[in-house]
Amino acid sequence: MKKLFIIGAVTIGTIVSAFPFRSSCGLVLQISDSFAANATSETLISTLKQLNFNACGTFPSGITIYTSPK
Repeated sequence: MKKLFIIGAVTIGTIVSAFPFRSSCGLVLQISDSFAANATSETLISTLKQLNFNACGTFPSGITIYTSPK
């Protein structure tokens, strides 16, 4: 039971520490928080557009990034 709890906690921690990105065709891709935190807005948007193209075959018309207040 302890192993299951620990594995579950690690899994939840891993999911929470990733930046989720929903592509235009509905796929959810995970971007590492360290990349998202250290990339400029332009680099992040360019990377997300390229990921969308790789996943769906089309470039999105725009990317909306939601941030939480610090």
